[in-house]
Amino acid sequence: MAVKLVAVDGLTLTPQGIVTPGVGTLTITSTPSVKVLAEGKGVYKTPMTFTLAGGSASGYDPTTVATVGPGSVLGTSIKNLADGSLVMRVDDQAVAVPMTGTIGGTPTPFAETWKITNAGQTKVQGE
Repeated sequence: MAVKLVAVDGLTLTPQGIVTPGVGTLTITSTPSVKVLAEGKGVYKTPMTFTLAGGSASGYDPTTVATVGPGSVLGTSIKNLADGSLVMRVDDQAVAVPMTGTIGGTPTPFAETWKITNAGQTKVQGE
């Protein structure tokens, strides 16, 4: 298994399909560890949950895109733990997160993959 940077508070979670990055309110609803820190920031553990509201996506009405319930990123770490759960690392992803938006005012569901593209720190790695 590859060694990758451990994801901490301040990480970047990026859509990998039609959702426009940086539009809307992306909220990570999981709480990072207060005991396990990397560069002074709390480490996220699996599963890491998030929501998007007021987003945009290609082919959808502007700012109508949202997650359907929270999305959930599962960690791929096999050895490193935070608070008894596997840590999150850069490149961990949530595949086929249920999303919705409107096209011409009609609610239209779709799925989107989300990926941790920046760990939020540059020194601590995990396997």
